[in-house]
Amino acid sequence: MLKEIFIFKNINQKDIEILQRNLISFKTKKRDFIFHEGQKPDWLYILLKGKIKISKIATDGREVVLEIINAPDVFGALAVIKNFPYPANAIAMEDCEIGKIKSNIFLQVLKEYPELHSEILHHVTMRLKSGIENLQKIALENVSARIAYQLLKLANKYGEKTNDGILINLKITKQELAELSGTTTETAIRIISKLKRLGYITEQNRKILIKDIRALSSLFS
Repeated sequence: MLKEIFIFKNINQKDIEILQRNLISFKTKKRDFIFHEGQKPDWLYILLKGKIKISKIATDGREVVLEIINAPDVFGALAVIKNFPYPANAIAMEDCEIGKIKSNIFLQVLKEYPELHSEILHHVTMRLKSGIENLQKIALENVSARIAYQLLKLANKYGEKTNDGILINLKITKQELAELSGTTTETAIRIISKLKRLGYITEQNRKILIKDIRALSSLFS
């Protein structure tokens, strides 16, 4: 199970078995919190099935989504390694299966693998960079540009080339897209409808297909 997650690919079988023995699996429902911002980092979390969002609450009470994480992946790692509180909330976007490993167990194994430490730090640094870019876009761009940016970002992470364009192979609701873009669900619905009319995108089984990536890119370039 853990060998499927790229950061664990170079760990030997003995240490993988230590982590496996200490892995506690549980299931969550959509909208359940896995951890809250400011909570003590007692666990390293591993998303086994489903998708979660990492989010913060803005001063006006709006939820701002920093990142969407799809299985399989780890989350909460930076707080565990640096021993500071979780810096944001982790919330299930759908029914999920999650594993957790006690921080002290994970840190014991981590000591044996300097390359794993570097790989995790690189992984979470790129995630933080993505979150900061997200906040910058929300602060500086108009709503259409923010939604276009999020669609292209999702396409870069989850996109699959098809004969008709790039399919974002991730089911995402208008509300979730609105949270990523720092706007209301109603506004997101209106802009998505406009992008469809322009022929930039279409939808297939709750997944978005980008038909004209250059035109979509031009909205925020």
